[in-house]
Amino acid sequence: MSSMIFGAASSPFTALYLKNKNAEEFRDLYPEAAHAIIHDTYMDDFIGSLEGSDEAAQLARDIVEVQERAHFEVRGWVSNEPDALTLIPQNLRLDSGSTGVDIGHFPQSVRTLGLIWYPSTDELGFNTAALKTSLALPQKITKRHALSSMMRVFDPLGVLAPITIKARIIFQVVWRRGIDWDQEFPQDLSTKWKAWLADVSSAVDIRVPRWHLREAHVPNQAHLIERELHVFCDASEHAYVAVAYWRLVLPDKTVQVSFICSKSRVAPLTPVTISRLELQAATVAARLATSICDAHKFKPSRRFLWTDSKNVLGWLRSDARSFLPFVAHRLADILELSSLDEWRWVPTALNVADDATRQKSDADLKNSRWIEGPVFLKSPQYDWPVEPHNTRLNKDELKPSAKIHSYLIQVGTIPVHPVSADPSRFSQWLRFLRSTARAHQYIRRLRCRANAKASTSHTPASRLRTSVAQLTPLTAEDLRLAQLHILIKCQNDSFPDELAALRLGEPLPRHSKLQKLHVILGSDGLMTLSGRIGAVAESTKATNIPIVLDGSHPAVKLLTHYYHRRFAHGNNETVVNELRQQFWILKLRSTVRAAAHACQYCKIRKAIPLNPPVGNLPAVRLAHHRRPFTFVGLDYFGPVQITVGRRHEKRWVALFTCLTTRAVHLEVVHDLSTDAALMALRRFTARRGSPQQIWSDNGTAFVGAAKFMRELYGPAVQEFATNQNIDWIFIPPSAPSMGGAWERLVRSVKSALKVTLQERAPKEPVLTTLLMEAEAVVNSRPLTYVPTDSNDEEALTPFHFLIGTASTANHYGKTEPQDLWGRSLWRKALRLTDLFWNRWVREYLPTLTPRRGDRTGDGLALGVGDLVLVVDGNLPRGTWPRGRITRVFPGADGLVRVAEVSTAGGVLRRPCKKLVRLPV
Repeated sequence: MSSMIFGAASSPFTALYLKNKNAEEFRDLYPEAAHAIIHDTYMDDFIGSLEGSDEAAQLARDIVEVQERAHFEVRGWVSNEPDALTLIPQNLRLDSGSTGVDIGHFPQSVRTLGLIWYPSTDELGFNTAALKTSLALPQKITKRHALSSMMRVFDPLGVLAPITIKARIIFQVVWRRGIDWDQEFPQDLSTKWKAWLADVSSAVDIRVPRWHLREAHVPNQAHLIERELHVFCDASEHAYVAVAYWRLVLPDKTVQVSFICSKSRVAPLTPVTISRLELQAATVAARLATSICDAHKFKPSRRFLWTDSKNVLGWLRSDARSFLPFVAHRLADILELSSLDEWRWVPTALNVADDATRQKSDADLKNSRWIEGPVFLKSPQYDWPVEPHNTRLNKDELKPSAKIHSYLIQVGTIPVHPVSADPSRFSQWLRFLRSTARAHQYIRRLRCRANAKASTSHTPASRLRTSVAQLTPLTAEDLRLAQLHILIKCQNDSFPDELAALRLGEPLPRHSKLQKLHVILGSDGLMTLSGRIGAVAESTKATNIPIVLDGSHPAVKLLTHYYHRRFAHGNNETVVNELRQQFWILKLRSTVRAAAHACQYCKIRKAIPLNPPVGNLPAVRLAHHRRPFTFVGLDYFGPVQITVGRRHEKRWVALFTCLTTRAVHLEVVHDLSTDAALMALRRFTARRGSPQQIWSDNGTAFVGAAKFMRELYGPAVQEFATNQNIDWIFIPPSAPSMGGAWERLVRSVKSALKVTLQERAPKEPVLTTLLMEAEAVVNSRPLTYVPTDSNDEEALTPFHFLIGTASTANHYGKTEPQDLWGRSLWRKALRLTDLFWNRWVREYLPTLTPRRGDRTGDGLALGVGDLVLVVDGNLPRGTWPRGRITRVFPGADGLVRVAEVSTAGGVLRRPCKKLVRLPV
């Protein structure tokens, strides 16, 4: 396809991808144009802003040239600066008379991402004429009309938030009362809605500057002294709002305040306290400030976030972990997006966000402080509101366990023992090590607090608690000290008598496990082994004097398992060698083997599928003295290329095998459709008779696709089989061994065809002839031992049951006239057939008796509830699906060989030799 289609689900992505791909190819030649196309183009609208007309003209020309390289014609160019379009051809500029929108009485306006842009004044506004027409007062006010009118006001910047939030509050009341969609509003709601329609109709005439420095007469952003971002937030019982402003300090020290945007939310239906709603508003304010900083090219020099809630400020200055989850989670979000020194208090009277949360009747926003910004921001910082000192913390949100306790500490000289966590409660060495390091860090903090209280008694307790409670990230030195204490604790637990003897300078006890080792006590308190290789220049201290440990200690087991995982669950000798570089662990090899044996990953990686004992042959394989092809196995193979005219086509071969006599019948199938399968089955039944049972594959045996299988064995085939009194039996999916009766014959036929075809594509009559000859070859194979003595009987073949001779080349010899007598001929036929079947029972049947003893796995039969891996030969072992057995199917001998497994992708039926039990 060389052109993009419209209306498809992938069309928007395709358009954006092609646009960005074209820009990436020209990034080296036009870096600014490529960046603008990728980041400043919204579907088919480009919006850009530069500080000079020359730069804008050059960028516009480059964008047109880059897009023309991909045959994209960028039309409709318009700018508030005429010089910016000097390099754009006239036919690509926007025609002043084709704005595409009813602009009312405002001239020279264009639609820009749902808003109206007035290039002459560089302002953004609303489609006033269309809005006033759509917001006309209807004869009957219903919920359907209210929702339609509310959604017609498209205000992405939140300029009309003080008015639009009223509509959402009214609609919430409508929803709470359960008013139907076409039911007329009650009198009180109707009055409120009419007042809202009047407010929004008068407010849509408002405009806001697109460029925040439009009235500052500053040539570019670099001339600003300060660029501050101020975000105000407030909440009431009905809504919570956040609104943002720029505070720009110009070179002449004057201050300009400009509206940016706002976000408003309706209070939830579930009753929430005002303090929690104020916290929600603070969270929205922090997110809004972060979004503005990320979206703007020029970042603010400072940020200020204002709230009139003393509870919120008190919570921010406290430990978030001492509060209930609702407050704690939002405090964590706020402090992650902002710092504590950015938050300020503002009186409610000066909080501009209060204008949106209070349902005031005055809707004149054009010259209000909502658009112009708070008055105090135009004053110097020393005139800004100052937070009073009588702030009290709301303790209603504290956890029940967050209480003040008094403790009596008695200071004395006591022996200090190494502190570490309980290793039996951990499964990983690093987690155990870091937990111990955190415990030691907390102990050091407590000591610092005690020292600080003793030295600075005049410091406020709240400030001291805040500074001490904050934990710093762990360093390498913290982990080294934690490991030292862990090893000392291990030695104290494993070798208490030996350590006591070394401290007293006495010899080791006679019963000691270290009696044959020369151990010493180091200055750090660790017991090490004194080695004999200290004279080697390259010998390290850890190698020469390794630390002595007992392999049975839980912490040492965690350490050994860590090294086992660190070296990719590899050879045990590698782990032994690496541990010997630093440690001398008693019974090291057995400890490493135990760690590898207990490793869950290694258990899963080394587990093998359960291969139950070979079961008894089905009764259909042993049904002697029955007509050939009474019990049939069916399989497809192919495709085989044939020549039709001057082209090649594909054909498949349906193999029917008699499960008792092992005879085969081959049919050419034109395709994998249901009709082709039906015709092949009807040709078979016409020539060989109708079978009682048909056994076939139920998985991916038919060209490896389940959808072909569903087509092949569709309802039409099943209906045909039922009408012919045929039982169709399917083996479990992904169990080719259960279909070995026909899989082996497929291989034999393929071998015969490979010799005759020799990679050629014959014509269809030739292929049919070759298949018939291959069928004769396979049916001529001996089923029993081939004798070498001329006096012995010839070997039994499938042809004996089909045509009465060993092959098509044999004949009975001369006949006599009495052979034509009816009674004699019938008896001879019966005798000949009975002779063949007696030989089948006597010679062929004993060859099926041996049973292979190839049972593998853990020796336990699978049961309901077992967790297993489903073997998939097309996937790596690590990606095999996992599941739980929900049903088992025992055989006639009571052994389970098939089970149903519930996985994330559905329920699968698999043989047991395709399931690996997870050792959990």
